[in-house]
This record gives sequence, C-alpha cells and structure tokens, in this order.
Amino acid sequence: MRITVFPGSDFYGIKEALLGYARLPTFLPLPVAVQHGWQRFAHAFEASAKPPEIWVWSERLARELESFYPSNKIRVVGSFFYYLLENTRRDLPVKVRQGSICIPPHSSHLARTEYSLERYIELLGQMGSKFEPITIMLYYLDMDEHTVRLYEKAGFQVVSNGTLYDKKFLHNFISHVYDKQFCIYSELGSGVLYASELGVTPIRINVESKPINRGNPYLKSEMFAATARFDEEFLMTMSEATIREEMGKKYVLSPEAVRSLILKNYFTWDFLRTGIRRGGGHVMRRLRFRGGKC
Repeated sequence: MRITVFPGSDFYGIKEALLGYARLPTFLPLPVAVQHGWQRFAHAFEASAKPPEIWVWSERLARELESFYPSNKIRVVGSFFYYLLENTRRDLPVKVRQGSICIPPHSSHLARTEYSLERYIELLGQMGSKFEPITIMLYYLDMDEHTVRLYEKAGFQVVSNGTLYDKKFLHNFISHVYDKQFCIYSELGSGVLYASELGVTPIRINVESKPINRGNPYLKSEMFAATARFDEEFLMTMSEATIREEMGKKYVLSPEAVRSLILKNYFTWDFLRTGIRRGGGHVMRRLRFRGGKC
C-alpha cells in the first residue's frame, strides 16, 4: 500500500531519483512535495496537500511560493534532474554527439497546445545537414496518429519518454538526448533546460503555438501575457549560467544531506497525518468493495 505521495513527487520517476540518490529504498514514499518541472511562476499545486516541506529548484521560485505556503516549509535544493544525472551519468555508453533532438510544444491534461505541424516540418527541413538526423520528441499526450504520421512522412524519427507516472520517463529522456549535438525548440520548457545541462546546444525556431484551455482555471489572458513577457526577457539573457540559476545547480545537496532531510520529514506531523488519512481511506475502500461483493 502506498502511504502517501505529495504533489509532484510521483511524476516522471522523481521520487525514485531522489530516494536513489539518498541511497534509500525507492519503494518508500517521499515525504515532501517537489517542484516537478521548470516553472515560470509559482502556483498553489505543491501546497495543496499541506506537505511537511516543498522542495524547489531556485531562490526565485522559493520567494514566489511564499504567497502560497510558509517560507519555513519551502526548501531550495536544486532540480531533481541533477540528482538523477549523478545517479546515471556513469552508466551512459560513450557516443559521438551528432544530430538533433527536437522538442515541439507539448500539451497538458488541462490544456491542449496547438501549433502548425506543416510550418514546423518546413523549418526543420531548412535546418541544414549539420543538424541531421533530427529526432522528434513528443510528449505522450501529443502522440496522436496524425501528428506522428506527418513527422514520420517528412523523414523524422519520432520518440516519446513515457507517461506522467512512468518511473523511467527521465531515464528515457536522457537516453534520447545525451548523444545529440543540438536541441531544436520553439517554446521554452523543462526539456530545453535539461538538454542544455546534458551539453546539448539549444537552437530556437520561430513557430507560434497557443494553448486551448480544457478546464485549467489559471489559463487566462493575463497569464498568457505574463508568460510572453517572461519568455521574451528570459530568451534575451538565456545562457548556461542563467539556466543553471533557474535549475538551482549551486543548491544541490550531498547524498547524506538529502537522506537526512527525507528521514527527518518522515517524523513530521504533516506527513504522519496525511499517511493516516490516506491509509485509512484505502482500508475503508477495500472494506466497502469486499462488502459489495458479499
């Protein structure tokens, strides 16, 4: 029975990456919430379950998150991606860097991102031989038959890393990207930052995209405008240094420090209360199910 999983920790294999780095069994629950990807702005998602702590990448996000959660329960630890790299880098086979990974804009559960596939394919075809071969990395929500068929018809290989709860998602990302020379993108996202930290050169192409709201209350015109302003400013100064600042590389902790924090948070009332509540709910659901069968 899973005792509890706080927001963010159960996505993409993040829990396993952090527990593995701390040399703890990866079947254990992670007793904190985690910033599960690069964020332009802080929001209340991680605070929603009232975790013992929220682990964020950067000082910028920590300051913004104070609008939603007490500052003494927000901890800057750098991106989980650094911890995963430390776990896996030595096991990657040596390869000559060549070609490109292309990361188109991706959808989420509450917003479908639309862009011109034809324009994307046209611009990729104009990139030149030094960028070839180009592999298209689609988010699993965008792996529809039409999209895949168009990219493959144009001569590109299409890959995906798995679903939201796939423990191998981040491992698959690394295996698809680490031997590439370039990362082609049109919209900023976690994958672009991760690729840069793998030593892949980011190359931006100009293709407009727009989100189609499917129930996200935060997707409003004000948010679109703020996002556009943020991206414009970030792209003007984007460099290895600014990416590492956003990902909090200087805040990465030692395995011993991470293990100590995890163990400490197992004994907080916030963790125990949530575990009891969810564990009790699990038992009650099983009892109701068995009673219905009788």
